[in-house]
Amino acid sequence: MQPGTGVLYQNPQFINIETFNFDVAGTSPCINSGSPDIIDDDGTISDIGAYFTSNLPCSNQGDLNNDNTINILDITLAVCVILDDSFDNCNTQCGWDMNSDGLYNIIDIILIIDIIIN
Repeated sequence: MQPGTGVLYQNPQFINIETFNFDVAGTSPCINSGSPDIIDDDGTISDIGAYFTSNLPCSNQGDLNNDNTINILDITLAVCVILDDSFDNCNTQCGWDMNSDGLYNIIDIILIIDIIIN
């Protein structure tokens, strides 16, 4: 098979195929590699795959998936980052150090929870 336009021969960098998480890591070659005739919600060229990865800067501290809502999904991502020590494997859209101490730990999760309940 010859390489062609729109054909990807690189590892798509799925988050976790064993658990059927086919979201892609932030470094995936699928990002901004889809049809140039289709524009994603963030104004960039479409991504290859079912979900797009936002290239917009984070606008809300604690909103790890950058969906403009701070909720349990953000806490789940925070736990993933702490346990895995990697933003890419956890598919976070935004970095977060809630107390600016240079660490990602339970204190950051507590501060996210405080935002949710207050």
